[in-house]
Amino acid sequence: MSSHRLSNSRLISIGALGLIAVFAAFVVIITVRYRDGLQSRLRANLTSGATALRVAQPPTSYKSLLDSLAAEGISVDLAGITAPGGTLQTNPGEDLMTVHETIPVNGVQTSATLTASRAGISRQVHSLEVTEAIGGAVALLLLVALARALVLLDRTALEARASEAAMRTFLADASHELRTPVAAVHASAERLLRDQPARPERDTVEAQLARDSRRLGSLIDDLLNLARLDAREAPHRESIDLAQLAATAVASASGASPARVNLVADGPVPATADPDALVRAIRNLLDNALSVADMVVVEASQTPTGPVLTVTDNGPGVPNDQRERIFEPFVRLPGSPAGGTGLGLAIVRRTLAAHGGTATCTSVRGGGSRFTLRLPGPERRPLSEQ
Repeated sequence: MSSHRLSNSRLISIGALGLIAVFAAFVVIITVRYRDGLQSRLRANLTSGATALRVAQPPTSYKSLLDSLAAEGISVDLAGITAPGGTLQTNPGEDLMTVHETIPVNGVQTSATLTASRAGISRQVHSLEVTEAIGGAVALLLLVALARALVLLDRTALEARASEAAMRTFLADASHELRTPVAAVHASAERLLRDQPARPERDTVEAQLARDSRRLGSLIDDLLNLARLDAREAPHRESIDLAQLAATAVASASGASPARVNLVADGPVPATADPDALVRAIRNLLDNALSVADMVVVEASQTPTGPVLTVTDNGPGVPNDQRERIFEPFVRLPGSPAGGTGLGLAIVRRTLAAHGGTATCTSVRGGGSRFTLRLPGPERRPLSEQ
């Protein structure tokens, strides 16, 4: 999914760059055409002025015509009629456009020079460029916002598809896991009703029915807990003593005894968390450890990064390539004891993630495994509240 997301993000970036290039080319074309249009209009004005001089009846009409052309920014240098240099003063080095014409004045062909400055064109083009720059900046910001929105939308769509696929897998696995205990309960109940066995056979069937019902109830509870954690509901949080919670979990774990479980804590380990959720997570670790090991050590401590609890056993250990996979739902390693739901470690990791912490598995020298639960320090917020 990450490669697909990267590919889509790259396509969106390339598309945005392409739009920017097209916009820049469009701006350049508009600016050039606008400048050419202004120059064509200025030349047309000069030519029109020369034509007006040619058809004017001197001498009375020349003055008003020259004043009119001057008002339009056109300087006329008409030999014998205007002052040398024309009707308007120009600055040295100024960019000018000039039209030369020969017109009849009192029957004599007279040279006429009409001149206009391109400074007005430059000012108008500069104004257009400023407008285009402002419009381009606004368009660029909108394009960046659109690209970001598309990236976020693509990411959301990918996450939604991944979540849907995970949900389908989860439902398929859950239905498969539920089928066995439901079938066992159904078979035991049907046998009791059909055969009406006498005691002690009836006691055996009823005991099996109770075990299957207990397993089914445990599986349903785990499924509900996992569903709540996957919904990213913010956990209830209060001040707790992690060492005391560990002692509570040890006392409630099946098969735990002082001879098999050693609880190590130098003193109170303050933390902020959901006590019921953490007790459940610690008990899941203890149940797993006690099902495969003779000795288990539970240690609670305070570190510079936050509270930490470890559960270490002397069991067969977890292969290196399975230490992440075991935290996935319904994963059981070969040789695992029967009767488990395969959801305990998934609940542990999701519980810690909901608190902003982590759950990891490492090996122990001499054999065994160590599960480490790290809660965040007081300055960090849990993921479910971000």
